Amino acid sequence: MSYNPYKQGGYGAMSQGQGDMGNQAGGGANNNWNTNIQMPFAQDMGGTQPNIPPYIRSPYYPTAPFYSTDPNVGYQTRFYSTGIVFNTDYTAANAEVIRRVQFDIPCRLIAVNGAAIPITYNTAPAGSPNLADISGVDPRDLFLFRMEYTTGDQITTAARLGSNVLGTNEGNQGELGGVGYTINAGGSLVIGLTPLFLNLRIDITLVCLEMRGPSNFTRG
Repeated sequence: MSYNPYKQGGYGAMSQGQGDMGNQAGGGANNNWNTNIQMPFAQDMGGTQPNIPPYIRSPYYPTAPFYSTDPNVGYQTRFYSTGIVFNTDYTAANAEVIRRVQFDIPCRLIAVNGAAIPITYNTAPAGSPNLADISGVDPRDLFLFRMEYTTGDQITTAARLGSNVLGTNEGNQGELGGVGYTINAGGSLVIGLTPLFLNLRIDITLVCLEMRGPSNFTRG
């Protein structure tokens, strides 16, 4: 039997639950096609196995979230943020500080940006970065960054220098790629920041696309 996305309740199908896919919710088998999660080989692209759903090629960047065609669903951008400041949130270098960002509205995480700058004091403490010494160094390399979802799903599997995973809002966004990362209402992100020096201010901004419907928006 050939793969028919319209019959199986896939993209473009009429809204009737999941159609023939309904028994998948409990892990039941669906014999209409063979599920394949591996990337196809060249010989798989010629239609030699019609019972396997076809693959499509789509750019990974820029991030392209899904938009609903339901007129009752609206979208808006929101910049969530967190960060740490020396002497207020941390007093020792090379020690991770945890920050949690809560989300009350379902959204897609599109990009993560970060920045750091030494705080100016009349007498900077020992271990502070010298502005002359770090000239030309990416400010995001003054700290380590990691992030995981409220379920423990690690978006970054280990703490790494900020410039490896974070972008800036100057046109080089730290996009997640694909369709972004799904965040449910009530979910949260746990962000670990490890300052490598004293006397820093570190800011993290989460670029999110909020999804609003009749139950979570007010007409203005």
